[in-house]
Amino acid sequence: MERTSDSLPPAADAAPVLDLRGVHKSFGRGTRRVDAVRGVDLTVHRGDVVALLGHNGAGKSVTLDMALGLQAPSSGEVRVCGDRPSRAVSAGRVGAMLQSGALLDDLRVAETVRAVASLHPGGRRRVGSVMDRAGLTPLATRRVSRCSGGEKQRLRFALALLPDPDLMVLDEPTAGMDVSARQELWE
Repeated sequence: MERTSDSLPPAADAAPVLDLRGVHKSFGRGTRRVDAVRGVDLTVHRGDVVALLGHNGAGKSVTLDMALGLQAPSSGEVRVCGDRPSRAVSAGRVGAMLQSGALLDDLRVAETVRAVASLHPGGRRRVGSVMDRAGLTPLATRRVSRCSGGEKQRLRFALALLPDPDLMVLDEPTAGMDVSARQELWE
């Protein structure tokens, strides 16, 4: 990972928000074994912006799944905020917006945000600001089933912001968004 000139180096005692050491992930056995991730070392500190780039099937999403505790590495170590990924996620230290994620089509946008906010300490206080930040306030009363693909992505983004995370994981965050919606998300 390369730091840009305008990023500040982490404090000497600052623990990384994400630390992968010698991470491998394989599926299958014998001749059917597939090495999806081979020897990834990655350290991310608070304030860093990191992009995982690679061709389809390169292991980017599998690496993110391991960082979120959704899959265990075959070998190596994954630490998130100094802890096991599952514990960091449970503690609300991680927000995630995955490529896909089921949303309840019968709920309205604001109902969805309020329902998920109720699962996070202090989340209910953040509903308005999260909806504003994701550009969802004008869509508050719209049923999720009536939202475009890009609007659903913005809803997923809002849900990822609710725990006020130390680490935000975005996996293909602009999939399904038009050009202006993409620009708004990046801003």
